[in-house]
Amino acid sequence: MIAPPNSRRLRVLGSVSLLALIVFYLSVRPRWNQASIGYARGYYQSMSNYFGGPVYNNTLYTEGNEEMVHQFYNSSNPCASFPNSDGILLVMKTGATEVFDRIPTHLLTTLTCLPDFLIFSDMEQQVGPHHIHDALAEFEESAKAHNADFDLYRDQKECPVSQKSCVDAKRDRQKAWNLDKYKFLPMMEQTWRMRPGRDWYIFAEADTYVFWANTIHWLKEESGLNPREKLYLGSRSFIGGTPFAHGGSGYIMSGTLLKHMVEYHPGVVKQYNVKGAHECCGDLMLAQALEEYENVKVRQAWPMINGEKPSTLPYGPGHWCEPILTMHHMNAEEISNVWQFEQTRKTDRALLIKDLYDALIRPKMQVSRQDWDNLSDDVCYLNPNPDAQRHAEGHLRDRQKKEHEMNEVEKEAWKSWENCAKVCESQDVPDEEWEGQGIVARKNDGHGTTDSTESAEDTSPSDAAARAAWKKAMNEKKRNRSCFQYRWHEETCCTAKSFKLGAPKAAPEHGNSKEKWVSGWHLKGINEWIEAMGECKKPAWKTPEL
Repeated sequence: MIAPPNSRRLRVLGSVSLLALIVFYLSVRPRWNQASIGYARGYYQSMSNYFGGPVYNNTLYTEGNEEMVHQFYNSSNPCASFPNSDGILLVMKTGATEVFDRIPTHLLTTLTCLPDFLIFSDMEQQVGPHHIHDALAEFEESAKAHNADFDLYRDQKECPVSQKSCVDAKRDRQKAWNLDKYKFLPMMEQTWRMRPGRDWYIFAEADTYVFWANTIHWLKEESGLNPREKLYLGSRSFIGGTPFAHGGSGYIMSGTLLKHMVEYHPGVVKQYNVKGAHECCGDLMLAQALEEYENVKVRQAWPMINGEKPSTLPYGPGHWCEPILTMHHMNAEEISNVWQFEQTRKTDRALLIKDLYDALIRPKMQVSRQDWDNLSDDVCYLNPNPDAQRHAEGHLRDRQKKEHEMNEVEKEAWKSWENCAKVCESQDVPDEEWEGQGIVARKNDGHGTTDSTESAEDTSPSDAAARAAWKKAMNEKKRNRSCFQYRWHEETCCTAKSFKLGAPKAAPEHGNSKEKWVSGWHLKGINEWIEAMGECKKPAWKTPEL
């Protein structure tokens, strides 16, 4: 009997399907052991397709900051949430000897979303498509001729190889610093000539990091400042009683002030070019010129405009709920890391100083580190021996506590790093303090010991009020802690009223235990202070003050 056509088609189709399944099984089976790798690869591809660009592991993501940053880093559109910078111009100052060490990282990160900016140096150079302007190009020849500070300026033009090679060979780093002070006022003049009419001009160094979202939002929304007024903002420092905005931290001038200085006082730059030979610093001379010609003094914007970086910021009172606008002394790796943090944050609210601690520093904190300086130097305890006192560094000697003010723990602190560590521990709030002052004390007053009486006392309104008052007092005590960390070196113990990470130190060459650096952090006290502070209800924006 011959099978109907439909039946024959089904048999053929079934045979083909079975053969296809066998081939698929044989091809897939050898790769089953690589399932985890295949899954990761597939996940990566799906993430890439989802976000529409390259997605990588976020190298900042680690145990302790999972709540702060995303696990993956999508680098396809770094400017997606960049704020509108209309009316604001960045002016960056660098030097020919460091241009290629510092500027490329900025061009890949902090400058990549700015539609316009200016870079000045002490030599005209080119970095890819970006031009570096010579701030000293119009400097009077008569002022340069017999000024040794300009030896490097002349040498740079004669260097036949890279500037870094010439400077490293001659070890002219100090000459680069001496030359730098002459750039401030000429740079100001050239900036207005090249880019007039902006509301705000932000001046920064090549090792300054600008948090653009915070800075733009503050200038336009939170500061209450009017760029039509003559304003000069920064982190205020003093030399010889003269206040000035620290150049490395960055400073801000309103367009009105810049216009007045350049257009109404054409001789100011020439005057201060000559004066520079007798002054230490360009940021100081700028402040002197602004006060002399415009009667304008710097307005304090610290700690938002800041001269520290994440590893040296003094976290704690006064450096916590404040938004951060700038940081200083940032090397290329640190600039890249902070930019990556901004790009991978899980929130778009204002970035606070505490956020830098939570994301970048807290995961690295530990009880102690050998060969490390955590920069503790608020209160010091030195060997009382007269010879030791004479040989101690002056600023540490000046910060030591007077003997009659010290407790027994503090009197022994200089003898070893173990003793030094006990100073912060002595400020701890005992965990069982309530038991000693509250319920237990009432149990022993002779008025009853039954369970029902104890229960009534535990829940009575007076007891609840006492407990609340005690808890408030303990939180206040934790918030007022004045010792968070210590550093021990050469029989000198110093503690700090804030907490910082710091930096490594070289181990002593001959194994002398007194010469080693030991730093430690009282993590219990730090965490109790953070808990007592609670969440920052809103950013503590600062209003610049004279």
